[in-house]
Amino acid sequence: MMRAAAVAFCVLAGLAAALSPAPARAEASGAGSLTRRTTGVELVDGRLAASVGLQDLFGPAERQRLTSGFATRVLIRVYLHREGGNDPIALGIQRAEIVYDIWDEKFRVRVTRGPGTDTEVALNTIEETVTRATLLQRFPVADMRLLEPGARYFLAFRADLNPISEELLADVRRWLLQPGRGQRRLGTGDTVFGSFVSIFVNPRIEDSERQVRFLSQTFIGPPR
Repeated sequence: MMRAAAVAFCVLAGLAAALSPAPARAEASGAGSLTRRTTGVELVDGRLAASVGLQDLFGPAERQRLTSGFATRVLIRVYLHREGGNDPIALGIQRAEIVYDIWDEKFRVRVTRGPGTDTEVALNTIEETVTRATLLQRFPVADMRLLEPGARYFLAFRADLNPISEELLADVRRWLLQPGRGQRRLGTGDTVFGSFVSIFVNPRIEDSERQVRFLSQTFIGPPR
């Protein structure tokens, strides 16, 4: 039954992406300048999951700096928005830390999804390392029960390289202590839970060294 629902959901998502205009609220807020990427959207174990690569967070200079021996950190936030709304409905967070071992000549990458358990691997090349730190594969964003059948949604992605804002880091730590906040309608009091306008249209550039922001295609909530 779940597999059938997932297939139906993917079909509906594809039709929505092909036939739908950009989210009305996003255009009204000036978000038309944000790029759109075709994103994998599916149901996995009762949760909305996304798959997409954010390797362009690293430019040539940032890739070369990976061998410096200093830690490099990546923070990726994925927000679920209902078309026409401003505040996010749910939030998923992935963190990664990269350290180059000059003795073994390997990159050690530790990736953590939300408050979950870390996974760590040793990799040989810069390209493998960047992909591991920035790839979202069947990344859980929200409980499917938050999606209303027939309603239109989109995902908003933001990746930050080496977050340096103390306010942002404090917000992420609070979310990790109370991850349930990311599974219901979020308030706008915290930076990490901010409105669409503050996070994606008028972001604080000083939050990090480099940012990537984009929107997914629109998709339709699955039948229950």
